[in-house]
Amino acid sequence: MNTDGVFIARFLAGDRRPAVIDSNPLAMRLGARMIDADAKGAAMLSFEPTQEFAQGAGLLQGGAVATMLDFAMAFAALAKLPAERSCATASMTVNFLKPATPGSYLATGVVERMGSQVAFVSATLRRADSEQVVATASSVMPLIPA
Repeated sequence: MNTDGVFIARFLAGDRRPAVIDSNPLAMRLGARMIDADAKGAAMLSFEPTQEFAQGAGLLQGGAVATMLDFAMAFAALAKLPAERSCATASMTVNFLKPATPGSYLATGVVERMGSQVAFVSATLRRADSEQVVATASSVMPLIPA
């Protein structure tokens, strides 16, 4: 069973207060917290990537930015799926809009459409201290049967 799926099911069944995402080592390294989610297919996560995710110019490496977006999309899809099902990222398009520096971010993922075998999901990453969007993404996610 997908440990991230177990986490989101526990979050949705609980009091839905912000919680550290402890189901995934990479999410933990990025300082990820689940802020909100709903079974309609939406998730909001916060991240605190540190200097260890920066490239030589001090900006967050593009892969770290893409990872935060991917987590938001995956958790949105997992929130909508039954607990025994999972998903994977088959393709992802990322648009980098502004330079991202280490700090606080909010990532919002939304399921645009979900069928029986595939989900189409999108996400936005913005600075937590402003409405400044630094990147967006869209993804096709095959749904893994029970």
